[in-house]
Amino acid sequence: MLELSRRLMVVALFSGVVLAAVGCGSTEKATVAFEYALSPSKGLPQGMNTVAIMDATVNEATDKKWSEMAANYLQELIQDSNDRYGTNLRVADRKHTSTVMKENDMAAAGLTASANPGKIAKLLNVQGTIMAEINVKVRVDKGKGRTLTDFSAWGGGGRGWGHGGGSAHTEEVEKTSRNITVQTDFKLVDAATSENWVTHSPKPYRQSDKTKVNPFFGSSKTEADMTPRDEIIGAAVEIGARQFISKMIPCTVRYEVALKSSGQENCAKGVAYLRGDMIEEALGQFKMALAEDPNDHKAAFGAGVACEMSGKYADALRYYKQACVLENEEDYIEAKNRMTENIDRIMNGETA
Repeated sequence: MLELSRRLMVVALFSGVVLAAVGCGSTEKATVAFEYALSPSKGLPQGMNTVAIMDATVNEATDKKWSEMAANYLQELIQDSNDRYGTNLRVADRKHTSTVMKENDMAAAGLTASANPGKIAKLLNVQGTIMAEINVKVRVDKGKGRTLTDFSAWGGGGRGWGHGGGSAHTEEVEKTSRNITVQTDFKLVDAATSENWVTHSPKPYRQSDKTKVNPFFGSSKTEADMTPRDEIIGAAVEIGARQFISKMIPCTVRYEVALKSSGQENCAKGVAYLRGDMIEEALGQFKMALAEDPNDHKAAFGAGVACEMSGKYADALRYYKQACVLENEEDYIEAKNRMTENIDRIMNGETA
């Protein structure tokens, strides 16, 4: 029994050392998503009522299935706009489009997606052609870490004295980090002029993942345990496609924002509330954090996100501008630019 107690004491001591090394900071993290409908920023050329959607061009690092999947998703967005807002933009039958493309040797005829999309539109008897390109880059780096494999404990004593100790044994295991970048590009070509009517090339969508070495009798996970590549590519395609379609016809856009609190307790509570979809409570905490420290840029950004999620768009823009003044963060600038561009286009929302 005494030996078991000493072994448990060694485990507890080792656990305490690891926890002390890792640390338990007072910051909170959250990733939130929200959406709203936008009216078109440019609209369609006069007389355009039918478009053809070509299969997307993909690079070697992208599964070829995304060529058709991206095109189908664009069609779904147009159909959704028709159903919700009576857009009346028709998409040429995708099977017929594919058949025509196969029957006519596009490469030989000089009608590749990058060459003469205007001619493609005329060939299909439509007024416009929608084209997309998806380029994926993946970087995987390998490293090493250590994990506890076993330990030994010893002890002795008698007549009021005792002594003990132990030793831990570790082994080296592999750890992996992966960075994925997805660049999407979209365009609508006017058949009447063969010119690009609308183009959209959003900033690259990036996601980084890494495996962690379990310090207790565990090995690192592999890339297979990370976020699936298709999930990352799908998120990039959805964001870019929605923003592109919203330039031409009414469309619901969706955004995902990551937040990290400052060391302030109120700011940390605000981020935690956002994680639990308690938006008004979160906004109250961010306001208290700013009252305590007007230079807390993370609280200002959090307040902006809470306002955007709750439809207080003018307040959201004000807080985003405040965050940008306090700190030159890319996320803050992106949020400010997004709100500046969208605020007058948001349908059924506050714009003043």
